[in-house]
Amino acid sequence: MLHNHLKPPQQGFALLTVLMIVALIAMMGSQLLYEQYTGIKRSGHMLHQAQSFAVQWGVESWVKTGLKRDKEANNNDNLVEIWAEPFGPIPYEGGEISAKLIDLNRRLNLNNMIEPNASQRRVWEAVLKRYVKQNALTPRFSELVMDWVDSNDVPMPYGAESNTYLLLKPAYSAADHPMVMLSELRLLDGLQRIEHEQWLVLQQDLTTLPKVTKININTAERRVLLALTPWLNEGIVVAWMAQRLNEPARKVNDFIDFLVEKSGLPRSEIKGDLPDWMISVESEYFLLNTQVNYGESQQGISAILMRKAEQNQMDIRVLQRWLRDDG
Repeated sequence: MLHNHLKPPQQGFALLTVLMIVALIAMMGSQLLYEQYTGIKRSGHMLHQAQSFAVQWGVESWVKTGLKRDKEANNNDNLVEIWAEPFGPIPYEGGEISAKLIDLNRRLNLNNMIEPNASQRRVWEAVLKRYVKQNALTPRFSELVMDWVDSNDVPMPYGAESNTYLLLKPAYSAADHPMVMLSELRLLDGLQRIEHEQWLVLQQDLTTLPKVTKININTAERRVLLALTPWLNEGIVVAWMAQRLNEPARKVNDFIDFLVEKSGLPRSEIKGDLPDWMISVESEYFLLNTQVNYGESQQGISAILMRKAEQNQMDIRVLQRWLRDDG
């Protein structure tokens, strides 16, 4: 009789064990299915990403050819040329692509602040200081940049060197060499929390190129033109920006002629303030922003191209390439 009383609990325990095993198998199966699903999605995304890069390289090759032919056709770069027009969006099988080529010689190169020639370097420093004042940036901005890119570790009166940055968390040192990316500005003392709207303006006006560069007056941003000399004003700059859309300067002297007429200043004074080593009508560096959407991959890709004549042959090469975060 006692044996019969124990039998039902044993059967209940066995049933519970079976249910637990079934549940465990179901969980394991579900996990395996999920991992298989994510693996397939990951593989698909990686495949689409690789194909997007292949499309980007195709665009780069096409742009290189266009820049080479443009240089062979004329000796100036301006905003009415084909390269300055946005490309796309153009649909293709499985996706679409759009691109924009931007002349980087239209911007003020922060690495000009380490020009080896002392007198020329002082001119570039004055240009940066005017830009800072005209655009209501912190008065420390120019000296912070100069301390960041110069090779010494001695801070300027309103600048900062490694002795400041090493106290931060996380700590880092001043670069003490030319900037590689404009985003380095956000490492400078007091600029770590620069406002978004102000940052968008700086991205339009400033650049960090691997050598000292001239400003192309046919393409230069309005705020950059205003900073070039103390006497350039809004009226003159706006008039030039309107004229260059119909009659861009074929040579620097065309721009000087325009300034003589509009400012009333002697040609010698204008040439002294805007020497040939400072301004140009040609561009050497370009930024290619490409948006490639293919399948599950949506990629913004940027590349800096350099166009340079070497041994009587035009060479176009990619200096940098990175995934762009437009947010």
